Amino acid sequence: MGRLLDHYLHTAHAAATLIDPYFAPVAAPAAPQPGVVISGPATAEEALSWFTAERPTLLSAVPLAGEPGSVTHAWQLAWALSTYLLRQGLWTDQATACHIGLDAARRAGDTAGEANALVLLGLGYGASGRLGEATSLLHTALRLLETASGCHRSQVRAHRTLSWIAEQQERHADMLSHATAALELSREAGDLALEVTSLNDVGYSHALLRNYRQAINYCERSLAGSQEAGERNWESAAWDSLGYIHHQLGSYRCAITCYERSLNLCRELADRFNEAGTLDHLGDVHRSAGDMDAARWAWTQAVRTFDEIGHPGSEQVRAKLRSLDCPVPAATSGQPAASVHFS
Repeated sequence: MGRLLDHYLHTAHAAATLIDPYFAPVAAPAAPQPGVVISGPATAEEALSWFTAERPTLLSAVPLAGEPGSVTHAWQLAWALSTYLLRQGLWTDQATACHIGLDAARRAGDTAGEANALVLLGLGYGASGRLGEATSLLHTALRLLETASGCHRSQVRAHRTLSWIAEQQERHADMLSHATAALELSREAGDLALEVTSLNDVGYSHALLRNYRQAINYCERSLAGSQEAGERNWESAAWDSLGYIHHQLGSYRCAITCYERSLNLCRELADRFNEAGTLDHLGDVHRSAGDMDAARWAWTQAVRTFDEIGHPGSEQVRAKLRSLDCPVPAATSGQPAASVHFS
């Protein structure tokens, strides 16, 4: 059983790293037991296909990893799985895996594991619309992380998620505060990779505060760093931020170009959650530019995508479609039928 869990943990971690090299809180899990065979995908596209094929087995492995003696496997496997599950909008699967990892870490008195599991659970809750619960979990995680060593990635992710939540609640000063904290932590740790993505968060915060000159400076630095590193996740986020800034400045054609570049990257990465959000933003620009047909197309696609991943963001976009006096897609049943549910 130990060799089986080692195989899945290390293979899933390697696959997750191909999709998002800086998502995991640790560089690599502990060395596997002798005799463990680790084989997996070689590209990000193969990694996505592997997770799709292996998802039921991986989700079944998490409770096994939560048994005494394997607690580290439980929360680290939940992390690796979440790289895929959050992109696909499989909120229930992600929360189930995280709760198992969290319970296992607490039983073992593993403070770092508990904190990391709380960050991950807060991230999933926030993305699925449970903002209040996410905020509480993330603040608890940050208190635990203050005493844990080597966990700057999780601290940065917690602040970045709290920044995003503050944006959803239109608390833009708090958004900038958390984004700045994430940037400072990244710099203190000498983590240039996290610094690049934190630059975008600070820039977007300034944009929402209408500090557009500062916003463009930060976001363009983030874009350049992302492209230099070949990191498509961050590049997509930077293009989305620049799209918003140019929209607010009245440069509609430039904004549309930025959003379309972000959208293409989201689709390449199978990032359905951010694909839906970018389509929503793209519709906003088209409406401002007076192209109601293009706005209707973008918002219709956004609603369908939000519905397919079971996200409440669809209702806000439906309201925009109703404002155009056009047919509104009927709500679907939420998560895809293929989702595996564990009670």
